This record gives sequence, C-alpha cells and structure tokens, in this order.
Amino acid sequence: MRQKVAAPLLALVLFGLVLTHVQLQPTEQGTLVSIDGREVDLWGVIKNQWNTQTRNCKHVTKLSDEASAFTQAKSLVQAYSPPNSQSARIASAWSAGSWMLIEVEFDTLLPAVVTLKETQGEWSVVPNAIWSGLTHPWVAAPWIRNYLSKQAPDMPASLLACFTPQSKSFGQ
Repeated sequence: MRQKVAAPLLALVLFGLVLTHVQLQPTEQGTLVSIDGREVDLWGVIKNQWNTQTRNCKHVTKLSDEASAFTQAKSLVQAYSPPNSQSARIASAWSAGSWMLIEVEFDTLLPAVVTLKETQGEWSVVPNAIWSGLTHPWVAAPWIRNYLSKQAPDMPASLLACFTPQSKSFGQ
C-alpha cells in the first residue's frame, strides 16, 4: 500500500474506532462522555486538573483532627440539625483566615460540605453555603466549588480552589 493511501486510511479507521466506543450524552446538567457505556465527566476532569495546576494554597491549611478549630467545627455540625447530624464524621477540614470548609459524612444524611465563618472569635455555620448530596457521575470538586462560590461570594477563592474532597462519597 502506498504512503499516500496508508495515512488517510489509518486516520479513517481510528476515527471510526473512536465513533464506535465514544459518544456524547447531553443531560440537564451538561454533557457527559460515554466510553463503552461508562459515563465520564470529561469537562469536570479538565476543570479539576486545571485547578490543581493553577491554585495557590499558601494561605490554606488542611486541619488535623487534633486542631481546636476541627473540634469546634465537629461540635457545630453535630448540633446543626439534630438528631441526624449528631452522627457527623469529618472527612476533611480546610481553613483560610476566618473561613473554614468541613467535609462531613453522616449515618442517615447525605454527605455535606459545610461552610463556617469566624466572627468575633466565634465559629458559626453559614446556612446558605452548605452543599449536601452526591454528584456521581460528575466530578465532585468543581460542582461543589461552583455552588459554594455562589452561595458565599466573600469566601477566599484560595480556600475554594484548595478544597479537595477526601470522602469516598464524592468518589475520591
């Protein structure tokens, strides 16, 4: 076979192969890529990778479970909507200045990311800035970051950018 024919033929075969295994699936929330029937949030993967490469986490702290702010946050979340919230287990806690993001799992409630703000030395839950629910098949972090940025526009952008879900509930 001649070189002039081989290259276009190879491109045509590869194009056909991709078409038989990859499809775009429009949904209400956006478009998913289906690879042999497995849904992939390709745009979410790209956004998450871009965020990872461009964020600056110098002023963001991932809190250990021994930190006093961690303990205070857990108490606040457990008391927020009892009795179901009393089973709260913190998967991760991130802080920047007077703001904190707490990733929480419960026995009977959906997983949540709770925003806390410190005012005059007291931490409190920001009631309109709580993400609760699952995101599958979507990549969790971009969805949660986007929602919380709209609900708490004063939150430091670096805190949102550096928040990386640790919970198995969010597919990590």
